[in-house]
Amino acid sequence: MLKPRDLGPGASTQTFLEAMRAGRMHLARFVLDAVDGAIVDWRSDRGRSPLMYAVLLKDPAWRLAFARLLLEHHAAVNLGDDAGRSALSLACERGYLEVTKLLVQFGADPDTVDARGWSPLMYAASEGRTSVVEWLLRAFRRFGQLRLERADRAGHTALQLAASGGHHQCVKALRSAGALLLIFPQSPSSQAGDDDDGAASAASPPLRAASERQLPLDQRSAEELRFQGEEEEAEEEEDLGGPEAKKEPSATRGRQLIRRSTAPDCQSLLSH
Repeated sequence: MLKPRDLGPGASTQTFLEAMRAGRMHLARFVLDAVDGAIVDWRSDRGRSPLMYAVLLKDPAWRLAFARLLLEHHAAVNLGDDAGRSALSLACERGYLEVTKLLVQFGADPDTVDARGWSPLMYAASEGRTSVVEWLLRAFRRFGQLRLERADRAGHTALQLAASGGHHQCVKALRSAGALLLIFPQSPSSQAGDDDDGAASAASPPLRAASERQLPLDQRSAEELRFQGEEEEAEEEEDLGGPEAKKEPSATRGRQLIRRSTAPDCQSLLSH
């Protein structure tokens, strides 16, 4: 029979983790009481605490019960593992809404970031956890506790991560909350060209805008290639055409070609 004197820090932690995996609440509570809660923040594999293992349990009832047990024994809710990920980030990544609410209730920071600059909101958005994203936005956005334009070390925001993953509902929720796509500055000529199709560009989906920013710098848009081909054809017709070509000059030859500037073009300009 297991006795309190048989439990050292390492052994008691292992016994507690095994009790959680088996759903043995009475044994887990016994272990915590035996060591006076000393193992609640004990770091094991990859620097993870018992609370982190609790929020990763597959059974929803066990997950919530063991997380609450540890939090009531004053587990550090914002403790990070070796990669800087908190229990809240793990819960948001997997879309566990109920344990997300529980962690926040006990003081979890929704805007903390890990080693690569990802916040809990970014994890939820990247995995398409719409219910978690919507709840975080409702709970914290009005208090200014979520920075929607926060970018990770690679320069990606939560909106961009959701868009690149094709998670349309997350994109919709973030846009409704005021998240903006980063827009490159445009030249005056391109702005003038945008006046004609302003309504269309305003209604363009964010998924397309995000994918355009990820194109290589030397890759031109299909629109650019199409306009360039029309201009070259017009020049050939004028050179080979004779009187008819002179009477009806090409519409594109008499004016400067105006096209919409794309993100790769702006990036190449800014790199000079």
